[in-house]
Formats: sequence, structure tokens, C-alpha cells
Amino acid sequence: MVYVYVLINTEKGKALDAVDRLLKIKGAYSACVVTGQYDVIAIFEVGDVADIGELVCKKIQGLGEVAYTQTAVCVTCLKA
Repeated sequence: MVYVYVLINTEKGKALDAVDRLLKIKGAYSACVVTGQYDVIAIFEVGDVADIGELVCKKIQGLGEVAYTQTAVCVTCLKA
């Protein structure tokens, strides 16, 4: 499994709507409205690195509320 962090800017006033829709996408782990440079940070779990393109380009960027994304792929993850 591969964890993908997607940093998202939404259209004004649409962050909460985006979070609701992001959580309905297969593989969604969490989606949080945040302060700072981005409006939302979402974490997804995909089966393979090859699945990231379809997830981001088709499913996430296809949401009407999403204006911009930046994707970070987890290469090592340690849990408490």
C-alpha cells in the first residue's frame, strides 16, 4: 500500500464541501480543513504508485470545488 498526501486549494468557501466529497473517494483515509497555504489536506491509500495519477487527475482534480493540488507520496511511514 502507498499513502498519498494531497494538499488542496479550493474555490472560496468550498473547503467543507470538498472534504465531504473527498471522503467518498475510494481509498480516502482522512480529509481535513486546515489553516495556512492550503485549504484541505487529504490522505489516501492506494495499492500501487501507478494508481496515483488516476486518483489525483481524474477523481480529486475532477471535483468542482478543487482549484489546485500538490501531491506528496509517502516513502517511509512510522506510526506511534
